[in-house]
Amino acid sequence: MKSVIGSGLVLIAALGSTAAMAEVDQTGFYVGGFVGSTTLEVEDFDKSEAGFGAYGGYNFNQWFGLESTLYITSDYKLDDEDDAYAAAFTIAPKFTAAINDTFSVYGKLGLASMLVSVDTRLGDQDFYGVGFMWGLGVNAALTDNLNLRLAYESMSGDLEHEDFSSWEIDTDLSQVNLGLHYQF
Repeated sequence: MKSVIGSGLVLIAALGSTAAMAEVDQTGFYVGGFVGSTTLEVEDFDKSEAGFGAYGGYNFNQWFGLESTLYITSDYKLDDEDDAYAAAFTIAPKFTAAINDTFSVYGKLGLASMLVSVDTRLGDQDFYGVGFMWGLGVNAALTDNLNLRLAYESMSGDLEHEDFSSWEIDTDLSQVNLGLHYQF
């Protein structure tokens, strides 16, 4: 996770110095993808793995937008035979503050639909639920249409078993990611 943060900051600083003519988050639609490190915390289980996904949204003006994210993690190895993965879909209002013509910071707070699937020798066990999410990030405009971002997002909620609603797990899912999006 530290390597993702370090690499992202170095990349943003290096590319930001060449993007003096670009402007931060413009109004309109944008779409992009990201890679990063995702941590799943479920009761006594706490493990990090790679994650990837896509995001997109619409900026109504320079400071307010609506953003949605869809991502999935790679397999969390529970033991030699069992593993799990997580997926989430989020939607949230996004508030942006421009630092200068190249950099901006943003925050968002919204809802997350989460899935944790545990694959065991005895079969698959799926847990679904809706929870809350929040996120913070820094955005660097590389060109007028291409933006690089470094972000942290966290989701939490109680997930219910697909067949037994009384079987519930308290889940926290967080990620640090490096993303690139195109502003239309």
